[in-house]
Amino acid sequence: MTNVGPMKVNAPRIYDVACHLLALWRVKLRQAEGRPFDVVEDVSEFSFDAVVSAAMGLGPQGGDIQHQHQHLAKYIMKDRAASSVDINLDNDLPVSFPAASRSIKLTALLVEKESLRQSFVVPWPRLFHLLNNLRPSVQRSRRILREYIASQIAQAVPGLSDGTRDPQCALDFVIQREVRAAAADGRPPALADPRILGPIYGYLLAGHDTSSGSLLWLIRRLVTHPEQQSRVRESLRLTYPAAWRERPPPTVTELIKVQSPHLNAFIEETLRCDTPVANIMVMTREDTTVLGHHVPRDTRVFLNLTGPSINQTSVPVAETDRQTTSRMHKPVVGCENWDSAAPDEFRPERWLKNGPGSTVVFDSAAGPTLAFSAGNRGCWGKRLGYLELRIVLSLLVWSFEFGISEKYSNWETVDSLVSAPKACIVRMKEIFYE
Repeated sequence: MTNVGPMKVNAPRIYDVACHLLALWRVKLRQAEGRPFDVVEDVSEFSFDAVVSAAMGLGPQGGDIQHQHQHLAKYIMKDRAASSVDINLDNDLPVSFPAASRSIKLTALLVEKESLRQSFVVPWPRLFHLLNNLRPSVQRSRRILREYIASQIAQAVPGLSDGTRDPQCALDFVIQREVRAAAADGRPPALADPRILGPIYGYLLAGHDTSSGSLLWLIRRLVTHPEQQSRVRESLRLTYPAAWRERPPPTVTELIKVQSPHLNAFIEETLRCDTPVANIMVMTREDTTVLGHHVPRDTRVFLNLTGPSINQTSVPVAETDRQTTSRMHKPVVGCENWDSAAPDEFRPERWLKNGPGSTVVFDSAAGPTLAFSAGNRGCWGKRLGYLELRIVLSLLVWSFEFGISEKYSNWETVDSLVSAPKACIVRMKEIFYE
């Protein structure tokens, strides 16, 4: 048995899924013959595969992105006489491609997510859940997800119990910990405990939409800021010189070991400007005072993760309105707001600073950002989220040049559990290194 951490286990899995996405998009862009196509569904399926793979493994059947690639390849092989797939005469009209049906796991998760979304907008969420839980489609979706989690547990337990298997996903670490605790207590492992199944279930629900929305915003920023796209690509070439000499994309080991400062800055700035989660809600446990305003117990308080001090000019607050502990607080970031650095402008450079010699380094504490919230209520999937975005964006920018037609360059959003671009129509060009 080797001592392997969760991040080192997750990274190869995310990398493999990202490679399947690259393979699918290579087929699509070649068939599109320079025309644009919408990538929203592909990004959604990639994000689902990535979070399932990291959480509990995709299993021998593979993921949705792999199935889409295989489906499109078979379609093309079947009709070799067609030089392209559903090509319109207008060079600017998006191409549509035949798609395979979603997996039953993804379909089940989408049912769960829709139930959660509806509970946020109805006036009586508790009553809604009581009635919604009786719907056959909801019961079926939960049964599918529970059975899949149970099947992955059953496959992993023997090897994790006798030490012949290293943890390969987040679920394996949970199983391993419970098996060891049960052995120490002299009891059988409680692997059906809701305290084990619940977090994995939440892992899927919370991880899918947030990573999908974030990646869509990253692609949108790539196409609307081509100069930044070029800087990120050049930074990748400087960060991974061995890969640049050999021409293939950096390996997963290289991506874990060394990080591109400009790529990190691009991700951080996108999350600052376009965070997919606009706010979070907490409930007060006792009467309190916030900036001079009385807030009674059991009050829902919403915290904006965007807006003033982050991507807008800050709102002045009198120090006398703050509580003593707040006045004593010293910010751990470089500045309390971005007022002096054009907060409404997209500037990844704000996250960079001079390093040793002539190097430039990424500074995550350059200023305020709350994309993953903060403190005890901060997102516990933050490290995994950054890891996924770094890996997939590195591979995409290394392999493709992203462009967009002016008429598709809009900022319409769709608000569900998260905020994301309504459409993400891009024109791709494969990069061939000589």
